Amino acid sequence: MLERLSKRIALWLINSGLLKETDCELCTYAINYLLLIILPTIVFTIYCVITHNIWIGLIEIFSFLLIRKYSGGFHCQSSSVCLILSSVLLIAVAWLSSVIQPSLPMLVILIICDFELILKGPVISIRHSVSEAEKDYYHRCLCIILFILNSLFLFLWFHGMNHLANCLAIVIMICSISHIVCSIGKNKGLYY
Repeated sequence: MLERLSKRIALWLINSGLLKETDCELCTYAINYLLLIILPTIVFTIYCVITHNIWIGLIEIFSFLLIRKYSGGFHCQSSSVCLILSSVLLIAVAWLSSVIQPSLPMLVILIICDFELILKGPVISIRHSVSEAEKDYYHRCLCIILFILNSLFLFLWFHGMNHLANCLAIVIMICSISHIVCSIGKNKGLYY
């Protein structure tokens, strides 16, 4: 579904004279990638506005994008599945962060997830060629990001901003789960 929409947009841009026909495949890929970022963000923004959770939305989107960028993780085979799963996941994290309370078990799980992300990250698809220098750079960035987000989690928790603290913790946990999914079943051969 999303692939067809991307192709139609690319063809429209070519017919409008904005792109050369030789750029069709690259443009289709770029549009598809852009839609995968924009559409779940729009759905999630609407949810946050309706539920009056703008701060949660901002914290969740930025922390998730930062961690995912440098940690890597599972990717869906279909763009449409990715679009739906991303939208549902973003809304579920926001909802969960308002339902549960920070606790010692949550802190223990968060620490385990931090170690998993640090020890395994970045997890990269074999379809992407990445040098060892790039992997090292991504790993250093991931460690710094996790340090900052965990410090922010503790600050928010100790200052009674549980909703915001939960959001950060759950985002880190979801990114760790994305790593774990890469190492089970048929996914083992698709990531390194």
